[in-house]
Amino acid sequence: MQLSALVSRPFRPAATARGRAGDTRRCTTCQHVQPQQDDHHAAQQQPIAVIPSRRQLLAGAAAAVVGTALPAALPRSAAAEGVLDGQGETVLLPLSAADTFTANQKQILAYNRRTQRQNGVPPDFPAFVREGYNMIVLGDGYQRSPDGLIFKDFVEGVGELPQDGQQIVFDYTAYNESASSIDSSYRKGQPAQTQLGIQGLIPGFELGIKSMKPGGKRRIVVPPELGPPVGPATFFSAKQYEVFDVELRAVKTCRRESMGMFSSVKCE
Repeated sequence: MQLSALVSRPFRPAATARGRAGDTRRCTTCQHVQPQQDDHHAAQQQPIAVIPSRRQLLAGAAAAVVGTALPAALPRSAAAEGVLDGQGETVLLPLSAADTFTANQKQILAYNRRTQRQNGVPPDFPAFVREGYNMIVLGDGYQRSPDGLIFKDFVEGVGELPQDGQQIVFDYTAYNESASSIDSSYRKGQPAQTQLGIQGLIPGFELGIKSMKPGGKRRIVVPPELGPPVGPATFFSAKQYEVFDVELRAVKTCRRESMGMFSSVKCE
């Protein structure tokens, strides 16, 4: 099976070394140096009032709205677990913690839940309350690994955990924070497969599937710090959480077989 690295799939997107030709941007915040004048001309020059442009007025108004809309600090409780990712914090809370939310947080939660229902949210799907770079993840029965990965097991599975170098066969459905399905192996009519340890998967997805046993079913919440590379070359947006429903169908051991000048990897 040929694995293409597309947006929203658990596979890591291929990096590109090609830059943007002729990428020039007009600096709207830089000071422009004026030509020097002699004292005579400088004395005759009258002060000129700086009139802000329409763009600057709109930017100032938007900044004022954003500043007044920022809510209070994230609620903390004994059940809260926070992980700093350098620019924000991810907090995992049970559903009951919503009772302690501020009015603004409850409004954000209600909007997220309403959008999820419109998208046909699956059972036990977590809720997301985004406040700038900070995120509250609400859900019962979810765990957090030492790496910061959030997951919930529905079926544990049996057998040994997969290791680097082995081939995994799995089905998955990918969702965004609004519970909209953005990709699924079920649509293709066959499971996905790849080798572990070759950096072919999103880091958080690979962490989650490495601790699953064959036959296991798990929901994995991948925070941005464990997500795919971001930027124009990858088409991924920063600070987006992705949710994967995964079923690990099989784990195969691979070996290299040689025949004359040729060799191949066989997994079974």
